Amino acid sequence: MSSFRLSSSVLLVLMLAGVAGCDRVDPNSPVAQRRKVFKEMTKAREHLLAYVKEKQDYDADAAIRDAEALQRLSRQPWPLFPEMKQASEVGRAKDAVWQQPEAFHQLAKQVQDDADALLEASRKRSLDAIKPAASRLEQTCTRCHDQFRQS
Repeated sequence: MSSFRLSSSVLLVLMLAGVAGCDRVDPNSPVAQRRKVFKEMTKAREHLLAYVKEKQDYDADAAIRDAEALQRLSRQPWPLFPEMKQASEVGRAKDAVWQQPEAFHQLAKQVQDDADALLEASRKRSLDAIKPAASRLEQTCTRCHDQFRQS
C-alpha cells in the first residue's frame, strides 16, 4: 500500500472517530451531571417501588437508606438547569422548562416535598406508611416528566 493511501486511510478513520464522538456529552457539563443525579434517583426510587409493589421483601433499613438518598438527591438537579436556554445544556428537557419556569420550579419543589414526606414515612418502618408517600412522589415525577422531559 502506498504511503498516500495509508495516510488517507488513517485520516479517514480519525475523522470518522471524531464525528462519532460528537454526540457525547462532556461528563462535567450540567446535562451530564443532571443525568447522573436523575439516574441515582431512579435507582433509589425503583428499590422503594419494589417493596411497594411487593416484588421484594420489605427491608425497613434499606427503605430508609433509599428514602434518605432520594431526599438528598431531590435537591440536586434543579440548579443544573441554566436560567436561560442554551442549546448545549438542553439534553432531554423540553422548551417548557424555560417557557414555564414557575411551573417547572413548582414541580421541582413538589418533588423535594414528596421526598421529605417519603423519608418521614420510611422512618415509621412500616410499608403501609411508605405506600402513599411513594405513590405521591411517583405521581409528581410523572407529571414533571410529562410536562418538561422529552421521551
